[in-house]
Amino acid sequence: MRILVDVTGDTPAGSRLAHAARALAGRGHATWWRGAAPPDGVERAPTGAALSRVRVDVAIGGARAPWRTALAGWRAGARCLVLGLDRASVAKWSVVDRACWEGAHGAGLIDERDADDMRRDPLGLDLERLALWPPGPPGAADDPASDDAEVLERACERALARQRSRSLRPALFLDRDGTLVVEKGYLSDPNDLELLPGVGAALRAAHAAGFALVVISNQSGAGRGLFPLSRVYEAMARLRALLRAEGVELDAIYFCPHRPEAGCACRKPGTELLERAADDLQLSLRHSTMVGDKLLDAATGLNAGGRGVLLRTGYGRDEERRVGSAGEVTPDQVADDLPAAVAWVLEREEMERRD
Repeated sequence: MRILVDVTGDTPAGSRLAHAARALAGRGHATWWRGAAPPDGVERAPTGAALSRVRVDVAIGGARAPWRTALAGWRAGARCLVLGLDRASVAKWSVVDRACWEGAHGAGLIDERDADDMRRDPLGLDLERLALWPPGPPGAADDPASDDAEVLERACERALARQRSRSLRPALFLDRDGTLVVEKGYLSDPNDLELLPGVGAALRAAHAAGFALVVISNQSGAGRGLFPLSRVYEAMARLRALLRAEGVELDAIYFCPHRPEAGCACRKPGTELLERAADDLQLSLRHSTMVGDKLLDAATGLNAGGRGVLLRTGYGRDEERRVGSAGEVTPDQVADDLPAAVAWVLEREEMERRD
C-alpha cells in the first residue's frame, strides 16, 4: 500500500496510531508523514497543493478532526480514510467530519474501553467499519511484528477492498521462495531476495485482469528459532520494495511462522490464511488460484476450493516427479515458471467468461 499518515496536533507522534503507522513503514508500505518530523526511512509529505504529487491509497489520522486528514488524503488521491477513534471525539464530530468519514469510506480502530459503549450506541457509525486495537498497552513504535501493526495493516487492506467493490474478486495466491524469488533455503536476510525473471510483468498482467495479489508463505524458520520474527517482516518488506520497483503493489501478505509439527491450521496446505484473506479482501476462493513450487502449494489452492498450480522453479522439478504418487495431489497445471502460470490462469479466466 501507499499510505499518508497525518501526524498533527490531533494525532500526536506518540499516539498509538502513529506508532502503528511507523511499523507499517517497516512492513514495506510506501509511507509519507504529514505534520511532525517523520521517523527514519519515511518521507515527509509535501505541503498544500504540492501534496497532489504524492499518490496514496489510504490516509491515516486521528478522531478529533477527520476532515483535515480527509482533505489531505483527497489531495493525495487516497481512496480510504482509516482513523484511530475514541468515543469522546466522535461524539463531537461536526456534519463535515461525518461527511468526510462516509465519503472517504472510513474505517476506525477503537480501544477496548470504548468497545461496549460503541456496541450499545455507535454514534451513527457503521459497526462493520470498526475494529479493536489489541488488548493491553500499545505496541512498540517501529516494531513491524507488533500486534498493533497487524491490526492497522488489515484495517487498511479491508477498507481498500470494500472501497473497490462489494463483489468478490478472484485472487492469485502466491508462494514466495522459489515462486517470486530465487529459492535459497531458510531465507531471512532481506538482501538475499532476488526476483525471478518475468515476475513483475506476470503480476502486472494478473492485476490488470482484476486479480488480487496475495502472498501466502510458510516461514517455519522463525518457529524453529533459526531467525527472529522481525527478520521475516524485513524480508517481506524487501519483497514489497522489489515488486514496487516493477510497478506491482501486493494486496496483502500472510505467513505462518510455526514449526510443521505445531499442528496449526495456518500452515500450508491448511487453508486458514486463504480464508482469512478472503474475508479481509472480499475474495472468491472458488475463482482463485494458488501458485507455488511445491505440491503443498497446489494442495492449498485445491483444499480451499480453488485451483492449484505447480511451478518448475525452486523445488518444482523435484516435486513434479511425485505427481501421481499415492497420497499426492494432482495440480490443475504444471508450469515452467510464474509467467507461464499466469498466462494459463488468465486463459482459463477468459474461457470461463465466454462460457
